[in-house]
Amino acid sequence: MQVVIPVKPFIYAKQRLAQLLDDSERAALARVMLEDLLGTLSTCQRVERVLLVGQPAALGDVAERHGCEILAEKERGLSRAVGQAAVSLAQEGVSSMLILPGDVPLAAADEVDTLIEQHELGGGMTIVPDREGFGTNALAVSLPCRVPFLFGRESFAAHCAAAREAGLAVRALDLPGISFDVDLPEDLRDLMSYDSEARTLAFLAARGLITRPQAQSAW
Repeated sequence: MQVVIPVKPFIYAKQRLAQLLDDSERAALARVMLEDLLGTLSTCQRVERVLLVGQPAALGDVAERHGCEILAEKERGLSRAVGQAAVSLAQEGVSSMLILPGDVPLAAADEVDTLIEQHELGGGMTIVPDREGFGTNALAVSLPCRVPFLFGRESFAAHCAAAREAGLAVRALDLPGISFDVDLPEDLRDLMSYDSEARTLAFLAARGLITRPQAQSAW
């Protein structure tokens, strides 16, 4: 399956962490979380291609290092970026796509493969909510897409309702790694409970923001 990751310019990422991280640290965190996800996707059996939607100048080195392609965004905004990718892929004859955010460093390869497998079996819409059950952390749709993209605080319920209104089957999956996105200071604290080799944890541990036994920093 084709995986689409919309990427905000790193310098503007994670504004809600400003009390803990300065501009350069937030940019570095956004980058390392994206690279964690791309590393995971490279090991997935069911991922055919990864498409980053954003600014080519900012993403060129990341895309080259991980073998991704870049779609230059025409308009700012998550839903617009995803909609642009959906149209572009449908024009290529692609039958489905999986949308993932760049801030899910704990996402596991088996979770991604399970999500894709479930969607390929049933079509329609396959969705993973965030930990609170409000937002959308993963969304697989068949193309051309028959529902609008409605990313935002209440997007999980909005996407499910839109799919059902369009007569599409909806599957909601409980995948803890994908559900764990990093937006708030408490998210960083919660990472302390995870035993993971994700570079994101090493990055945060190296800066004293979390305490992790045997942190292996790549920075």
